Amino acid sequence: MILTVDPEYTRLLKEVQPRVPRNRAENARMLAEAERLMKKGSRALTPAEDALLNTLFAVVQEYEREKYAARGGKSTPAEMLAFLMEENNLSPADLPLPASRVSEIISGKREISKEQAKALGEFFRVSPALFI
Repeated sequence: MILTVDPEYTRLLKEVQPRVPRNRAENARMLAEAERLMKKGSRALTPAEDALLNTLFAVVQEYEREKYAARGGKSTPAEMLAFLMEENNLSPADLPLPASRVSEIISGKREISKEQAKALGEFFRVSPALFI
């Protein structure tokens, strides 16, 4: 059996050097690379870019899995919101909800409504289910 390696994929791997992030800065770099590829649109990606995007998703997912496992497993919606805000360097005023409401959610004084979950999902480009 002869193994062939796609030269474009090899070039992309050398450029991006995907690996499981060890900290928030490395995770942000991996997410930025993934976002750069996603902006091209799935139909415009070459097979090598598509493979790299899948690799980036896998390494970021592993980082987040390890980070949450250290916190005891499943996170609450408020913890997910706090995590996403921290990862994106956002304050309550940056979100599509009133800042006071965000603070109440994070402190555990309020739950996230379905409509708020939808707005947060659209804002962070994630499933609203993360916040329910």
